[in-house]
Amino acid sequence: MFRLGFHLTLRSGREGLVRLLITTVAVGIGVGLLLSVLAMFHAYRTTIDRPCWECTDKASASGSLLWNYSQDYYGGATIERLDVATLAPGAPTMPGLAHMPPAGQFFASPALAKLLAEAPGDRLGARFPGTLSGTVGAAALDSPDELVIVVGRPAADLQALPQTIRVASVDADPRGLGTSPFYQFGFALGTVALLVPMMVLIGNATRIAAARREERYAAMRLVGATRRQIGLFASMESIVGAVAGAVLGIGFYAVLQPGLARIPLLGFRFFPPSITPTGWGIAAALVVVPVAAAAAGLVALRRVGISPLGVSRRVTPPAPRAWRIAPLIAALGVFAVPLTADPEKQRNSPGLAVGSLILVMLGLLIAGPWLAMMSARLLARWSGSGSGLLAARRLADNPRAAFRAVSGLVLAVMVGTALAAIVPAAVASEKAGGSGSLSGVLRVGFVNGDRHTKGPVLGLAPADAEPLLAAVAAVPGADPIPLYHPAGAGDGPATVVRCADLARLPALGTCPAGAATVLLDTGAIYTDNISALDRLLPLPTSPARVDDPSRLLLSDLLVRTDGPGTLERVRTALSRYSGVIDPFESPMTFGEVGHVRAELYDDIQRVVILLAALTMLIAGSSLAVAVAGGLVERKRPFTLLRVSGTATGVLYRAVVLETVLPLLAATMVAVGAGLLLAYPIARALAPSRHTAVLPDTGFYLILSASLAAALTLIAACLPILGRLTATRNVRFE
Repeated sequence: MFRLGFHLTLRSGREGLVRLLITTVAVGIGVGLLLSVLAMFHAYRTTIDRPCWECTDKASASGSLLWNYSQDYYGGATIERLDVATLAPGAPTMPGLAHMPPAGQFFASPALAKLLAEAPGDRLGARFPGTLSGTVGAAALDSPDELVIVVGRPAADLQALPQTIRVASVDADPRGLGTSPFYQFGFALGTVALLVPMMVLIGNATRIAAARREERYAAMRLVGATRRQIGLFASMESIVGAVAGAVLGIGFYAVLQPGLARIPLLGFRFFPPSITPTGWGIAAALVVVPVAAAAAGLVALRRVGISPLGVSRRVTPPAPRAWRIAPLIAALGVFAVPLTADPEKQRNSPGLAVGSLILVMLGLLIAGPWLAMMSARLLARWSGSGSGLLAARRLADNPRAAFRAVSGLVLAVMVGTALAAIVPAAVASEKAGGSGSLSGVLRVGFVNGDRHTKGPVLGLAPADAEPLLAAVAAVPGADPIPLYHPAGAGDGPATVVRCADLARLPALGTCPAGAATVLLDTGAIYTDNISALDRLLPLPTSPARVDDPSRLLLSDLLVRTDGPGTLERVRTALSRYSGVIDPFESPMTFGEVGHVRAELYDDIQRVVILLAALTMLIAGSSLAVAVAGGLVERKRPFTLLRVSGTATGVLYRAVVLETVLPLLAATMVAVGAGLLLAYPIARALAPSRHTAVLPDTGFYLILSASLAAALTLIAACLPILGRLTATRNVRFE
C-alpha cells in the first residue's frame, strides 16, 4: 500500500506535480519561519539569562576587589564603565575576562575598541586612563554592538571615589527579564500569526484538483479499496510534500539566519551563535508542521470516505447558519474577560491568552462561510448583471469554498490590526518628545556618599562641586547651570537656582520680578518620558531665601552646549568625576533620552512590520493558490458557459466578485475582532490604560495596500480561466 501510494503521488500527471510542489514549498516556508521564530526566542532567552555582572552590589570587608560601576554616554549610545583595582591574588573576575586589568590598562568590548580608534581623543578616549590591552568577551555582553569598558585603577585612587565598594565575588545571577510581558506576548502572537495562515495555505494547496482525485479514489472504492487504504493514499501525498518541505525549510532557515542577526529585537542585535533553535525546537518544527500538513490533506479529502460513489461531492451542502458567528463571539469573550479582569495574572502567565487567541482565529474561520453567504444574498438582491448573478449563485452554492480562498488573508488582517493597535499603546510612554529648547541640554545628577548605605543621598559637597563646575565651564561652548539642594529640605525634589542662570534657560521656568534665587521643583527632569515633561514645562517656581547657593549641596547640573563636539568634550570633562555622578543616570541630553525611547519604539515597529509582511506574504500566496485551484476545479462549468455564449469578461467579473465580496465582508469583521483583541492586551501590558486603542494612520494605508495587492493577485490568476475555457481545448465527454 505504501509503495502504491508513493507511486500515485509521483505519477499523477502535471497537476499532481504542481500540487506536490506547492505543498512542499508551503511546508518549507512554514518550517523555515517557525525555526526562525524559535531561534530568535532562544537568542532572547540566552541574552536575558546572561549573568548580570553589572548587578554586583554586595560589599564585603574581606573582598579582594575594588568595584565602581557607572554609565557614560557617547554619540547616542550608552557606555557601561567598570573601574576596578585588584587587592590580592585570586581576585574575582567578571564573565568574558580571564582576569581584571591592572592599573594603567583597560579592556574594551570590540564595538567600543573600534569606536575608540575612530573618535577624537578629547571627545572619548581621554575619559579612560591607561592603554587598551585586551577585549571584553561575548560572555559579558548582550550584543555585538554593546559598549563596555573595564578600567584598571590604582587602589588608592579608586578607594577615594564615593561609589566604590569592596567585593568578594561578581554577581552571576541573570537580570530577571524573562517575565517581560511584551516579549512573551510578542513571541506567542508571532508564532500563532505565522502558523495558522501557513496551515490555511497548506490546506488550499492540498485541495488543488480535489474533485478529480475524489473521482479516482471513488473508483478505487468501487473495486474494493477500504476507507483506511483511501485515507493512506490521500495522506501519502501530503506526507511526501511535508517531508520534502521539512528539508527545504531547514535550508530556508539557513538563508534567513544571517538576516535574523540584524534584527534589533530588544533595541540591539543578538550574537549570531545564539540565534539558533534548541534541539526540542528543531524536533517540534520538523514534526509539528509536517504532521499538520498531513492532517490538512486528510481533512481536505475527507468526503471520499462517505460512499464509494462520492455522491456527497455533487450535492449542494446546506447553507451556513447564523450560529457560526457564536464561536467567534465566545472566543473573544474567553480571550478578553480574563485579561481585563486580572491583567497582572495574565501578564505573568499568558498561556490562557495564547490558547484563546487560537480559538479566536478558529472562530473567525468558522464564521467566514456565513459571512460569505450573507455577501451572496446582498449581491443577488442588488446586482442585475450577469456576472453579479453568476457570482451570487457560486457563493450561495458553496460559501465554504468561497471563504476558504480568502481565509488566510482575513486572518492576516485580524492579526495585523491587533498588532498595529497594541504596539503604539504598549510603548506610548517610550515615544520621544521635543521638550522645546531643552532638547540639547545635558542633565547630570550627583550623589554624595555610599549609595549602598541607608539614608538620603542629597548631592555633591561645595568643596567637590567647585572644581567640577570649573572644569565644565572651561570647555569652550559649554554653559553650566547648577541646581542646588536647599538646606533642611530632606530628600525632596526641590532645588535652588540663581535667576541669572535660569534666565539662560527660560523653557525650564521663570523667576518672579526682583527675585535673585528661586525654588524649582525639578523632580520631573529625570523622567524617561520626555513627552510627559513637555506637558509640565515651564516648571513652577517660588522665591528662595538663599543668598549664596554655592554653599549648598550641588544636586544637579544642566549644561547648554553649542554642538555635538562640545557636548562630548563636556562629558569627557565630567568623566574625571564619575565617582560622584549618579551611576545609573548617564549624563544625557533631554533629546538623547527621547531618542533612546524613540529608537526602541522604531525597533519594535520594524519587527511588527516584518511579522505583518510575512503574514501577508503567506496569506497572499494562499489566496493565489486558492483562486487558481478553484478555477482548475471548475473548468467544466466555466467551459460550458463559454461555449454557450457567455463572454470571457463576464466570467472574469464573476470570479472577481465571488472572491472580493467575502474578502471585504470578512475583513471588516477581522478588523473589529483585531481591535477587540488589542484592548485587553494593552490593558494587560499597561493596567492603567482605560481608553480604546486604535492603530496609527499608517496602518490603514497598509491595509488598503494589502487589499489592492489581493485584487492584483486575483487579476493575475484570471488568464488561467481564459486558457482553461478556450474553445480549442473543449472536449465533449
